[in-house]
Amino acid sequence: MTSMRDGQFKLNEFVLIDITAKTVDCGKAEDLAPLCVQANIYESVLEPSVRAEFEFYDAKGAGELLIFTNKKIVIDFTTDEDNPKSAIRYEFYIVGEPVRVQSPDDKALIYKVECVTYEAYKSTDIKNAPLVRKKIECEKMVKAYLDILGSQKPLFAEKTRGLHAFNFTVKTPFECIDEIRLEYAMSQEFKGHAFYFFENKHGYVFKSMELLIKEGKENIGDKCFLQSTLTNLDVTGSKWRNILTTKLIQKGNEGIAKLIGAGAGKVKQFNRVTGATTDFQADPRNLEFETLNKGSASTTLKAQVEKAKDGNEGQVKEITFDPSISNIERAEKFNHMPYYMAHFLTVIMQITIYGDSAITVGDVIKCQLPEATGLTKGEKNPINEDSAITTGNYMVTKCRHMLTFNEKAEYAQGLELVKDGIGGVPQTHTV
Repeated sequence: MTSMRDGQFKLNEFVLIDITAKTVDCGKAEDLAPLCVQANIYESVLEPSVRAEFEFYDAKGAGELLIFTNKKIVIDFTTDEDNPKSAIRYEFYIVGEPVRVQSPDDKALIYKVECVTYEAYKSTDIKNAPLVRKKIECEKMVKAYLDILGSQKPLFAEKTRGLHAFNFTVKTPFECIDEIRLEYAMSQEFKGHAFYFFENKHGYVFKSMELLIKEGKENIGDKCFLQSTLTNLDVTGSKWRNILTTKLIQKGNEGIAKLIGAGAGKVKQFNRVTGATTDFQADPRNLEFETLNKGSASTTLKAQVEKAKDGNEGQVKEITFDPSISNIERAEKFNHMPYYMAHFLTVIMQITIYGDSAITVGDVIKCQLPEATGLTKGEKNPINEDSAITTGNYMVTKCRHMLTFNEKAEYAQGLELVKDGIGGVPQTHTV
């Protein structure tokens, strides 16, 4: 293990276990630690693969070390040497040509390299994935397409209901998996409101939003963060850790909702056999939501209700079906989807914290933030009231690992979080 720290372990430092360059066929490993200036690793529940950007500083003419043709970059680091499960390890394959620029002081060359993990690198080479000719469970289909890619990573999949078959043509394996994800979310057998397929530090995840919330609440542990107006607040010995910066986006993003699978506010079902058209319009009071914070109120859900009433025919989606072969509940699922999405994406917040290699996308964390008014609880308790808007449980939907490779080996994380409403009680599995 190569330790990049000296003295006491600090919050913004990490231990570098490995950063090497190897040929794709696993040739000799070359140590990149002396040349790497920084690394940014991007995880997202909206993307099937983890991406990375590396920056190298070459002041001595490293030569072959910075020839990236047919090479992969291995990075392995942790913030807890006593817990092997906390480490983050990725193998990245370089895509495109490295960008080479002169340093501002003209004393070195700077190389910027973009990378993806192996499966995304391989998926682009397979343009016509094999057909699924028999009906099987969706999670088995996802596993089969990962096997086509030669993936050795574990798949954490929710057990789906029913049997399904798809005919894919001229699609990559990742495109096929995305079709499976969307189609199952719309199926009669699935009673939730969204399915995800993404990669994180543990492997690949194919699960519903409901299960991610349920499991995330059960595993919050010490993933608790606060932002205090007291500059001398000492949280040493507590499970609470400091939030360095925050940016609040009050209402959820429609674009994100549509990407996950939410459709129009109005849906019409057209029966191909009879020619009959049926209108669907959901009453959100009759829908059941898996919540991060019990009793929370969703402002974007109310906005979605108003949008469905505005008479904008441009927001109507027509679902054509043949009752002899198609799912009759498909139109109803399309109608329910935006209400579920609007509920879940009530609050989106971006925070920066000291890096914690135990945190990855799909996790649930707890955040405690003060009101922005500046009013405190009183002279004897000079702490701001917690904000009902921002305090509570959040799901981590995006995570940017920001590592700088200097003498202190600094590590920070930028997290994008979503919360399903304002107010309410942050839940764990015991609530």
